[in-house]
Amino acid sequence: MAPITQFTQNQRMNEDTSKQLFDLAVDLAYQAFEEPSDDHIKGVYLRLVINHQWGLGDSGAVTVH
Repeated sequence: MAPITQFTQNQRMNEDTSKQLFDLAVDLAYQAFEEPSDDHIKGVYLRLVINHQWGLGDSGAVTVH
């Protein structure tokens, strides 16, 4: 999924976008964590939603602190 480049061009979240972001969250969680839990996937998904709103793609979605 290509990120939106400007915040002002972002559209409301629709069902297709939500599903694409969730599928991406699952993929990223399985790449980043040995045994991702539902909480891992949910955390990555929430970060992707925020990133989508700001046009940031998947930047930092699986950053571990």
